[in-house]
Amino acid sequence: MDKLRPISKAPGRPRGFTLIEMLIGLAIISLLIVALLSFYSKGQQQFMNQNIQSDVLEKSRYPLALIARDVKSAVQVAATCPGGSYTTSSNTLVLEVPSVDSSGLIIDVNSQFDYVIYRVFERKLQRIYDAKEGVSARIDGSRNLADDITGLSITYYDPSDNTLSSNFATAASVRVSLSTARKGFRRTFQESMNSKFKLRNK
Repeated sequence: MDKLRPISKAPGRPRGFTLIEMLIGLAIISLLIVALLSFYSKGQQQFMNQNIQSDVLEKSRYPLALIARDVKSAVQVAATCPGGSYTTSSNTLVLEVPSVDSSGLIIDVNSQFDYVIYRVFERKLQRIYDAKEGVSARIDGSRNLADDITGLSITYYDPSDNTLSSNFATAASVRVSLSTARKGFRRTFQESMNSKFKLRNK
C-alpha cells in the first residue's frame, strides 16, 4: 500500500502591510517630525533671544562710555548752547568742551569752546556736535549712538554732592541713567544702566 505523501502548500506572495498598519506608521512618523521641528524652532528662538539680549546690553554700555569721556573732558555743563537750540535739562545734556585744531590739540581752554549734546529723539540716543565755526576742527553734525531707547534721565550734582535743579554750570558731577528695550520671541528684553561721572575740571 502506497504511503500518503504530505501535501505541501505552494509558497505564496509575502504578506503586505494593511491599511491600518500604514496609517499607524504615518502617524508615528508625523509625530516624530513635529517633535523635531518644535525642538529646532525652540533652539532658534533661544539663539535669537540671546542675541537680542546681548544687543540690548551693548546699546546701554557703549553710549555710557562715550558720555563718560565727554563729561570728564568738559569745561562745564552748559545751560544752553549758542543759539539756544538745546538746553540742559533732566533729559538733555549740554557739555562745553574745549575747541581743538586739526591735530586734536586744544586751542584755548579759556575762551574757545565747542558743545556736545546728548538727547533722545524718536527712541534714538543722539550725540550732537555744535562746533565753533572758523575755529574748531570739529564738524557740526549728529550721530545716532543707539536705538530702542526708552528713557534717558540726567541728574546734576554740585561739589558738595547736592542735587541741582538749576545753575547747571556749577555741576561737578553728572549721573546718567539709560534704559533700552527690544522685543524678542514672546518676550521683551529691557536693560537699565546708570553711572555717575565727575567733571575733571571741577
